[in-house]
Amino acid sequence: MDTVTRNMHVAEDASTQDQQRMERPPADAPEHLKCKWWREEVMELSREQLAPLIGFSAAAIKDFERPNKEIDPMARRRYTMACAAASIGVEFDWLSTSLVITRPVKITMKAD
Repeated sequence: MDTVTRNMHVAEDASTQDQQRMERPPADAPEHLKCKWWREEVMELSREQLAPLIGFSAAAIKDFERPNKEIDPMARRRYTMACAAASIGVEFDWLSTSLVITRPVKITMKAD
């Protein structure tokens, strides 16, 4: 009699074929595709992991990543700014701001 000694339902047992990587979307791709790509491929976070870093619920993050979901432009802006801050490690408490860079960042200065 064969005995299964491991849990076949845990995420780490999924084959690598099931975990296909997203290709980088072009600059003119819809916003929801770029949001999802950034979270999965750049940050390598689940919605549940990203939520406490940016102050949006996992359900709200899912909405931002849905193709047919109407998103208020100001809500999209707040989400984008929160993701940007999380991406570069900004710590902010109204009295001070610190920046902890943990990945390559391109800094561009524009002339007036």
